[in-house]
Amino acid sequence: MKVPRIIHQIWSGVTEPLPDNFRRLGETWKRDYPDWQYEFWDNERMNQFIKEYYPQYWYIYCKYKHNIQRWDAIRYLILHKIGGMYVDFDYESIKPMDELLKNKTCCFALEQDFISNHFSIFNNALMLSTPGHPFMERVVKYVFSRTLLAAPTCIAKNMEVFNTTGPFALIRLYDSLTDHEKEDVYLIPAKYVSPFTGHEAEEYRYGVRNPHLEECLKDAYAVHYFFSNWAHEQQ
Repeated sequence: MKVPRIIHQIWSGVTEPLPDNFRRLGETWKRDYPDWQYEFWDNERMNQFIKEYYPQYWYIYCKYKHNIQRWDAIRYLILHKIGGMYVDFDYESIKPMDELLKNKTCCFALEQDFISNHFSIFNNALMLSTPGHPFMERVVKYVFSRTLLAAPTCIAKNMEVFNTTGPFALIRLYDSLTDHEKEDVYLIPAKYVSPFTGHEAEEYRYGVRNPHLEECLKDAYAVHYFFSNWAHEQQ
């Protein structure tokens, strides 16, 4: 295992305390990775971290329009500096991924939605990296670019976030890599870490059980439930 055995989870606590359902999902990662160090990051700890290790980015970090852009950006810094696995609180661990991730140095979770032979969606809800990984460094430089702040913003909040600090930004950066560079970035197949589409995840959350959904879980190491709480926040 080249990636440090550290699990990072973020909940700022700025708008509300960590909900009980997210706390329970967080416990599944502690259960399945008992020999991994677990790190919880609240707003105070995130602020202290960036001031201490990345003071050059503090201004841009504060200037982001939406809180979720800060929470996106800080997770890249944490993995760039410390390494390990970052996982959102709307993710459930089913079983440990140690064998799946063996010898990998940088990983992202593919999604079921919109996957074709020519276009794959992956996100920043589940990521792993060694400290200082070249791709993570490229991501950090992009999301903390001053030109990014000056760019025209999209009307829709979700599209603005996706294109500045979220999945669409990651995908563009990945697509800019050479074939050789892409070999060092592992896109984890969706059947292992994101077996449901967004619609299927919603059905499962509301108690729907059928053979199709059960089949989706057959090979799963983890499940992303796509709560997307940030999309409904005012900031």
